[in-house]
Amino acid sequence: MNRAKLIAFALLALVNASVLAADGQGGAWTDPEVLKAALAIGMTDEQKPKFGEGVTGLFNCRMEALKRMMKGRDNVDLERKMKSKTNACLRKMDRTMAGFLTEEQLPKYEIYRDTLTSRLQAM
Repeated sequence: MNRAKLIAFALLALVNASVLAADGQGGAWTDPEVLKAALAIGMTDEQKPKFGEGVTGLFNCRMEALKRMMKGRDNVDLERKMKSKTNACLRKMDRTMAGFLTEEQLPKYEIYRDTLTSRLQAM
C-alpha cells in the first residue's frame, strides 16, 4: 500500500466521518500536519474510536458555540468569545483524551492538539 493510501486509511480510522461531513472540505481537521501529528500518537485499535469521539466532541462543541453566538443579540467581539469557547472545548477534549491515552502518548497528543489549534486559528 503506498504512503498516500496509508494516510487516507489512517484518516478514516482516526477521525469520525461526521467531522469531515460537517466541515465540508475538511479544513483544519484534515490538514496534513494535523493528520501526521495524530498518527504520531501511536494509538491502539481500541483507542482510535475514542480519539475520534473526542475530536468529534471538540468539533460539535465549537459548532454549538458558534450557533449560540449567531443567535445572540450581542455580536460584539465575536472573535474573542469564540477563542474563549474554543479553549473551553479544548480543555474538555483534553480530559477525554487523558481518560484513555497512556502517559507516553499524552505529550504526542498535546502536539496534535496544538497543531490542530494553530490550524483552526488560521482559518
